[in-house]
Amino acid sequence: MIQDPTDEYILTITAHCGLAGKELLEVGCGTGRITRDLARHASRVVAVDPDEAALAKARAADPADNVTFFPMPDGILNFPPASFDVVIYTLSLHHVPLAHMDENLCIAASLLREGGVIVVVEPGDGGSFTEIKERFGAGSGDERPGREAAIGAMNRLDGWTVGETVLFRVQFLFADEDDFIAAKLPGFAGKPEAYRHEVREFIARYRVPEGVVLDAGRRLNVLRRG
Repeated sequence: MIQDPTDEYILTITAHCGLAGKELLEVGCGTGRITRDLARHASRVVAVDPDEAALAKARAADPADNVTFFPMPDGILNFPPASFDVVIYTLSLHHVPLAHMDENLCIAASLLREGGVIVVVEPGDGGSFTEIKERFGAGSGDERPGREAAIGAMNRLDGWTVGETVLFRVQFLFADEDDFIAAKLPGFAGKPEAYRHEVREFIARYRVPEGVVLDAGRRLNVLRRG
């Protein structure tokens, strides 16, 4: 699988938040797909994630000298105040437990220097990849409840203003149907035959000469003090 082959994430982020010369904290870096792009623009990137296996892949894939990866097993952003110029949640805020979402954003705000911003990238609406997640439970499944909770938490962050919502689309390129199933549908072989047939029929609609191309809506907000 190739995530975001046209680099829509970094193009959108840099269009709405300057990163040059900035020290940046990435919350929820996963396997480092977006981290690698951020590192080409920022002076320093500290990337955290609760998934140790994902962090191992991120470290192996990103040899950049200006990136440091840290585990975040308890979900707490444990850094000194005013350590960063930008905190960016890369498709991660909606995964924070609802009971801790507001607190997590408050801590993120405390880590920023004067003039610092919080960038939140979240799932949006629409797209074939979004549909297959919602219909068949692929990947992380239906993310709408978590996304709505994240939007509420952003709007409740005291003393901060949520900027315009920027909508964009990203693509996912899979070698074929089996590549998608292996990456996003563990346990597929044990599902009922009707389910397996329906999934394969859905994926086949998006077959192109390069493989299978699915897309998903995304949204970006920049939060600023005031």
